[in-house]
Amino acid sequence: MYPQTHFLFPFFISAILVKLNVLSWKLALASGIVGVLIDADHYVEHIIRAKTNKWSLKATWNNSAKLHRFYQRSFIHHREGFLVLTLLFIIVLFFSWQIALAKAIGYYSHLLLDYVHLKKKKYLQFKIGKFFVKESWFELGFDFFLVVGIVIIVLV
Repeated sequence: MYPQTHFLFPFFISAILVKLNVLSWKLALASGIVGVLIDADHYVEHIIRAKTNKWSLKATWNNSAKLHRFYQRSFIHHREGFLVLTLLFIIVLFFSWQIALAKAIGYYSHLLLDYVHLKKKKYLQFKIGKFFVKESWFELGFDFFLVVGIVIIVLV
């Protein structure tokens, strides 16, 4: 999934919780940001494994989106990271259950989106400058649904 989906999904969930007076808008925004920041490990893995352009964000993006020269997910996307971050969320829970909830929504929704594999038959492929984009029509539709849902939540 692309960054906008990793932001929109936890933000949508958190926006519902804002309307139920469980979270604040600030924490809802933080939840969406956490959902995106989980993928910072792609950049770190790129720096470690790439033979050329180690520090290039463009090379990192294009490897993830199109080339797949090497696997860019660190432990944070796997069972070990799941366990470590769950323990961290439990520790934060003792200080602020709302912050722990917002961060957990961002992290777990990210993993859910990464590990749900749906058959995607049709893709939209294009370049923005030198950045490759290959996004499924399903993901575009899902993003549209999330944006509409967020707008409805905000207006109600």
